[in-house]
Amino acid sequence: MAVVSWDGPSGPMSHRLGAETHFGRAPQNTVQLVHPSVSGRHACIMQRGGEWVLLDNRSTNGSYVNGQLQSRAVLKDGDEITLGMMSLRFSASDSRPAGIAGLPFRADPAMMTAAGSAAPAQLASSFVSNDDAMMTLSSVNAVSLGDERASDVDNVQALAQRLRAALEISRATAKAASLQEALDQVLTALFAIFVGAERSLILLVDAKTEQVSTAAAKHRSGGETSDIAVSRTVLKQAMEKREALLCRDAMADSHFRLAQSIVSGGVRSMMIAPLVFQEEVLGAIYVDTRQGVGQFDPADLQLLSVAAGHVAACLANARLHEQVVQNERLAAVGQTVAGLTHCIKNILQGIQGGAFIVDSAVESGSMDTLARGWDMVKRNNKFMEDLVFDLLSYSKQRPPAYEKTALNALCEEACDLPRARGETRGVTVTFAPDPDVGEVELDPTGIKRCLLNLTMNAVDACAAAHKGDVILETHKPGADGMARIRVRDTGPGMPEEVKAKLFTVFFSTKGSKGTGLGLPVSRKIVEEHGGRLEVESELGKGTTFAISLPPTRASRGTDVA
Repeated sequence: MAVVSWDGPSGPMSHRLGAETHFGRAPQNTVQLVHPSVSGRHACIMQRGGEWVLLDNRSTNGSYVNGQLQSRAVLKDGDEITLGMMSLRFSASDSRPAGIAGLPFRADPAMMTAAGSAAPAQLASSFVSNDDAMMTLSSVNAVSLGDERASDVDNVQALAQRLRAALEISRATAKAASLQEALDQVLTALFAIFVGAERSLILLVDAKTEQVSTAAAKHRSGGETSDIAVSRTVLKQAMEKREALLCRDAMADSHFRLAQSIVSGGVRSMMIAPLVFQEEVLGAIYVDTRQGVGQFDPADLQLLSVAAGHVAACLANARLHEQVVQNERLAAVGQTVAGLTHCIKNILQGIQGGAFIVDSAVESGSMDTLARGWDMVKRNNKFMEDLVFDLLSYSKQRPPAYEKTALNALCEEACDLPRARGETRGVTVTFAPDPDVGEVELDPTGIKRCLLNLTMNAVDACAAAHKGDVILETHKPGADGMARIRVRDTGPGMPEEVKAKLFTVFFSTKGSKGTGLGLPVSRKIVEEHGGRLEVESELGKGTTFAISLPPTRASRGTDVA
């Protein structure tokens, strides 16, 4: 039987010609040649009677035989074929070693595009055999597939199988709540795809140490998985060369008997595919059976390669997500430390100032000065107390302590302190209740704290601008079923850039007088009730904060755990 051979990036490669063999860059070709000079469907070699004929498919760079441009040429033994910049040699008879004559080699696009990339250096898994006398590619009857598409890919049934495999793996990875669960689901899906598979496992490469370890292992019958042993040489070859490998019958090949760990385990057929994402090897998927020979074929290896591609993408996404979460966590920690440092520094300065005044008063004997200094110390201690309490509230998720509460009475009580502050600063605080609002099931302590914070902020804003008054309103449940509380002021309002940052932790418009935690804590409390805290503001016309609350605990949905 005639063959064509060529020099690949990992060494000599060859393919036995069939009745019709297609060459080109597209994956649908019998032999895929991944090179920009090769057209998608470049050429075809067909058997006509006793002759082998090369036909050019109107390729961009043409097809040459012994340096001569040809659209159709009868091939002779030893002819050199040039497709674009890829050189192949035609041989009228197959002179490859008998041990691999029945298993065609393909051009491996994964190897061609990833040539020269670094490969994992260390293998350290209890599932990896330590046998030193292992087999080479030819001695295990392995087929290098990578992203190869065999000629039967054009067959509708083969395409349907690939799509089903992709769908099974996508479902397995999409519904999992964690990476470990996703890998376990993948192994379950592999058993659904490969009915002949008995055992499977997923090996992962540690990004820092480059050591290989077992991330998931499964036995179809649910039995013990500790006896699964993967050949070190097979694993190394699959991962270093980006090859998917198949062995149909391990026991039948005399060379394969050198892998004592495999033979002693009773493995008869096995497949392994590397997990490659953007030229980085993330690990490998291994499937085997001890129940009989020929349980897997090249079509199965294609399906395993499809599955490996999806799993590699899942792993890469999980790794990226972990990095993003870590970066966000570090950024949040940095922001928190900076905000706390600023707040605590201001508080300490206030305490130090008060202590200095107290010391001066003690020396002079002035009781008025002593009272003024001590008042400053107490105010800053209270500021520190509020800061610590806000931090605890913001950092800890807590379920509301629900009580049936007369909303108007709660809001009237919440107006007392802001009203007293407003009287000293020229700001009027009024309460406009809705008599039909009735009782609302809520945490009165938490909601009162929100109302105090919002109303005090409104008083401070109006006082600073020497303009405006504050109105607190209640409204009975509307069409959406929500009861509402509005804290409205007719003060200066705020620009859009300030409004956009209002609920950012440690952002404050009060300078050293604010912690930047009041509004984030208020919104958190409202959201713990299943409600919403919204703000509307127009520069020069005032600001309105609106709290929307479900009137009953049952109407708010699931409680906070």
